[in-house]
Amino acid sequence: MKRWLGNFFAKNRKFIPMFSTALLALIAYGVGAYFFAGMRNPQVFFNLFRNSAHMLISGVGMTLVILTGGIDLSVSGVVALTTVASAVLLREGVSPGLVILLMLAMGTALGAVMGAFIVKLKVQPFIATLAGMWFARGMCFFISDDAVTINDRVFQIIGKTKILIPGLKELAEAQGTAAPHISIPVVVAFLLLGVAIFIAQYTRFGRTVYAIGGNEGRNEQSARLMGLPVDQTKLLVYTFNGFCSALAGLAFSVFVFSGHGLYAPGFELDVIASVVMGGTMLTGGSGYVFGTLFGVLVLAVTQALIQFIGSLSSWWTKIVIGVLTLVFIGVQTVLSNRKGRRETTQKAKGWQAMPMWQRLALGFSALAVLILAVVSITNQLRPADTTVTPEIAACEMPAFREEEASALIQDGAIIAYHRAGGPDCVDELYAIYPDGRVTGAAGTNTVESQYEAASINQMLATISDENGWFTDEIYSTYHTPCRQCYIHYITISHNGQEKAATAVDGGTDMPPGYSLTLAAIRPFLPAVSPGQ
Repeated sequence: MKRWLGNFFAKNRKFIPMFSTALLALIAYGVGAYFFAGMRNPQVFFNLFRNSAHMLISGVGMTLVILTGGIDLSVSGVVALTTVASAVLLREGVSPGLVILLMLAMGTALGAVMGAFIVKLKVQPFIATLAGMWFARGMCFFISDDAVTINDRVFQIIGKTKILIPGLKELAEAQGTAAPHISIPVVVAFLLLGVAIFIAQYTRFGRTVYAIGGNEGRNEQSARLMGLPVDQTKLLVYTFNGFCSALAGLAFSVFVFSGHGLYAPGFELDVIASVVMGGTMLTGGSGYVFGTLFGVLVLAVTQALIQFIGSLSSWWTKIVIGVLTLVFIGVQTVLSNRKGRRETTQKAKGWQAMPMWQRLALGFSALAVLILAVVSITNQLRPADTTVTPEIAACEMPAFREEEASALIQDGAIIAYHRAGGPDCVDELYAIYPDGRVTGAAGTNTVESQYEAASINQMLATISDENGWFTDEIYSTYHTPCRQCYIHYITISHNGQEKAATAVDGGTDMPPGYSLTLAAIRPFLPAVSPGQ
């Protein structure tokens, strides 16, 4: 049996990283379902795809780029630019179909320009795409400094349409529960994934992509000597990734129904991590597009688990992903160095062949990572220390101001909104009245503004009818917020109905309708300076 397993893994060594990632994602979700009843809901599983559709779309394009031995850091900037540009064009009355085409053309053009610099001028991909990211981010704020809400009907339909899962609908009806569903961006993401798999595995273009990457760039010279169209292929790969980035931006736009230049910070690193964890070698030439799906799932499941635990900061997602990325890169390096030899022998030779300074550097690095992990875990598990000074403590989140919000509603307000936390540790309470009056308070400081009653009524109708505030799709969620995140408490009274719900930024557990409600309320809130 041992010999059979050894032969099996030797023959299928190239699939081990992808299978490991798939197994890790399934085990992690299974463990979460065992400990948390909420994760046993089928809709929670399908929400992993709904919340990560834009990442999967971008990951498909990034996989082809990395297979050529390149990198693309511009994806986050292009995603943010797509959200802002599409939101402003829609606000100006441009046809939504034309907006979609323009955004895809813009992303494709940006990818082609960066690819031309890399291919024709021999600029390093890291530098060329970093410049592309800066350009895209800068253009976001050239177009609009503020967040722009998307109210277009076509975009609303794309984002809110529920596609039921065949077979599960009948099962859910028999059990008396809501039928699980996915969204249109998820379908687009899987269609793109299927097309990319076919291109990579069954076309001459795909074989050329694999031929270019790997072997520390020496494969590219070999591909040229073989007469393969290296320059043309690399240009097309970066062009295609620009298209995928714009498409991911559109998917993100219909997920949050707004555009802002600060959206998707660090998104490019998350995409690269998902590609690497999916089994694609960062040096290129080895990996599978299908594996990126499991890499994205690992990120989504990790974030979901941290949210269900509730006591951990959302920054733990970054810690876990960082550790997993290092582990998978190490596994890939070991597998690529084996070349048919026994693993234990190769490890011994590789370690002994290293110079002393390299051994010391690796040893001290591993020790430092271990110490940091132990310290972090210890800080999370030990009881709260009341002697921590304000200088080193994060925001101390106040309790939700439920009684004050209820008093505002009884006083005639139709919306009471409490927001706390964020980078400035705010603690704000707002009230919106049916006559258009809006008040805000932060400590002893207060502010008041006036809007037309019709605008308030339209906003309230949108929240009630389109966002489904008074339905079961809006429910309270909570997890320990990150240093940049806010906690929210909203109470709404409309047509004899009153409902309150809580939420926290920085996670995938916030119901889509809740985020849409926040987007609808924010334009009416006056700025209020913090007060004691």
